[in-house]
Amino acid sequence: MTDAASGRPIYLNDGASPTFGFFHHAPERSSTGVAVLLCPPFGWDEICSYRSRRDWACDLAGAGFPTLRVDFPGTGDSVGTPRDSGRLAAWTAAVGSAASRLRALASADRVAAIGIGLGGLVVCNALGEDAPIDEIVLWGTPARGRVLVRELRAFASLEESALGAINDKDLGPPPLPNGYVWAGGFVLTAETVRDLERLDVTALALPAGRPQRALMLDRDGLSVDKRLTAHLEATGTSVTVAAGNGYGAMMAQPHQARAPLGVFAHVRTWLQDGPLPDPALGTHARVRAAVELGERAEMVELIEEDVTIRETPLTVSHPRAELFGILTEPCEEAPAPLTAVLLNAGAIRRIGPNRLWVETARRWAARGVRTLRLDLEGIGDAEGSHQRLTALAELYRQELVDQVCAALDTLERRGVGERFVLVGLCSGAYWSFHAALRDERVAAAFMLNPQALFWDESLEASRALRRGVMRTSSWRKLARGQVPLARLRDLAWRAPITLPRRALGRRAARRRGENELEQALDRLRDSDKMLRFVFSGNEPLYEELELEGYMARLARWPNASVEFIPGRVHTLRPLQAQQGAQEALDRALTTVLEQPGLTTEASPASGR
Repeated sequence: MTDAASGRPIYLNDGASPTFGFFHHAPERSSTGVAVLLCPPFGWDEICSYRSRRDWACDLAGAGFPTLRVDFPGTGDSVGTPRDSGRLAAWTAAVGSAASRLRALASADRVAAIGIGLGGLVVCNALGEDAPIDEIVLWGTPARGRVLVRELRAFASLEESALGAINDKDLGPPPLPNGYVWAGGFVLTAETVRDLERLDVTALALPAGRPQRALMLDRDGLSVDKRLTAHLEATGTSVTVAAGNGYGAMMAQPHQARAPLGVFAHVRTWLQDGPLPDPALGTHARVRAAVELGERAEMVELIEEDVTIRETPLTVSHPRAELFGILTEPCEEAPAPLTAVLLNAGAIRRIGPNRLWVETARRWAARGVRTLRLDLEGIGDAEGSHQRLTALAELYRQELVDQVCAALDTLERRGVGERFVLVGLCSGAYWSFHAALRDERVAAAFMLNPQALFWDESLEASRALRRGVMRTSSWRKLARGQVPLARLRDLAWRAPITLPRRALGRRAARRRGENELEQALDRLRDSDKMLRFVFSGNEPLYEELELEGYMARLARWPNASVEFIPGRVHTLRPLQAQQGAQEALDRALTTVLEQPGLTTEASPASGR
């Protein structure tokens, strides 16, 4: 994996809240003298657009623009939590610090900042505090923070209404203090909301001569903020307004999100049309870069529950793709005899659903458990094609289980672990289950809302029909545009073949005594591997396990247990579901750590 292709992970330790980022250098022969700082949107939009922003950084670097993309403090892989105080100030300071570091790292004489949504507001606020930014690209950025907060509240209201229709009646609204905003599973505190609502870019005193230029992108035809455009022009900034088609596609579900290639090309051209670089400034920057590159930027230490822990980026080599992860471990305590590996939840990167894996990794490291949160092929910052993930079956390929085992190989070679617990949600739960079957070093698998334990192409159709997709209520949804006609047509076409075939196949397997799930559970029981299934309500796999008699026969597998958490949302968006999942995982970890013989040397892995 080359830096130009995928970036070099770094920590910016200049402020009170260390910031995680990826630096993508440009080939020296094509360097333009302009470096780009890429600043993210907030919450669910940040999750969905991650891979597109990675593609954008690679595209810019390939065109001669060294690019640094960052996670704001308390988000992504950066230090802190969204509930910490002073978030807007920390985000603003991070942008200024990142711009300064980028100028040095890239030997650049100009820095252009791209801000999407919240990221654009923070860029403007940083300019008001004299951040060394010369040009800006703002996409979907309002002049006032209260507009952004209003959008988040509207989204939260719609989501709360939708979730209320499918959640347990007693779940209620998110348990938040007054003034907090919850949207898409992410929280803004009352202080952060207040600070954002007070932010008005048109009231900022921008430094003389900066930004020199601004490119304002609309949002799929939704006009740019005219007040912001007028303010920038009044301060002497040369403003260009352009179409930002593809914003919505970039913010689709993580496995469906698509990079807006037309916008990439337009921004490249706009950057190339800027002033020519000043060679003298570039030489000065190279001197500074030599000093700054000498700083240790490949790891960060932080305090979690009064314990000092360390986070270090880690690459895992695999023939199909080089994988990426972040290892969290205690600095002073003797590590526990078990290492945890947190796997992607579908196409969501290593931070996990609603950043659950970051919080879990740091909490467990404080307990002495070294924890790796990992990106598999095509996800997050791992190499490979992201496009294939639109096909659900691609997430259930055995090649991905191979990659999980390769990560265990890497950890063992580095002396980071010999026995492992695997944790996953959705397809990550599937990988956990199958890696436990395949690799004797796996002591336990914790599986949240697994969609399937054995994949079969007929699964979606048979579930949809069993749950009554073809009922009258669904036709009403179709009429309202809530169910795509193509999906119903596809299910109707496949159903006569797949559903009977699936049912007959299972009955035949039972008669022959060859049920693969029973055999797998027996093998895991006989090898004394702990299995913990954690389900939200309304999960189809649990319904099937119950219908097929597995729950009634659970005593046959004393190594396996089932636990339930609040809510009926597969990706754990309700805060009660997030809290329930964390508590369930902590209980499961305690149980496996108390198992006798945990430090016993594992037998050689089989089937790898």
